[in-house]
Amino acid sequence: MILHRVFSAVLGLVLALAGLGASDYIFIDFKRGLLSAIGGILVPGVLMLSAFYMAFRFIRFAVTGKK
Repeated sequence: MILHRVFSAVLGLVLALAGLGASDYIFIDFKRGLLSAIGGILVPGVLMLSAFYMAFRFIRFAVTGKK
């Protein structure tokens, strides 16, 4: 059981770093139009939030042992 929790903690930290990496790709360019700016925020933003959510779930399991 402890091996699962350690692996979960490591994977959670990797996912948190992936979320920070995805936040670097948020690019806002209003010169190309509003749709381009929304796409530049929405796509990397959804990837960033999903990586943070998965990291939270993995780290919470590593700390508490509950799914």
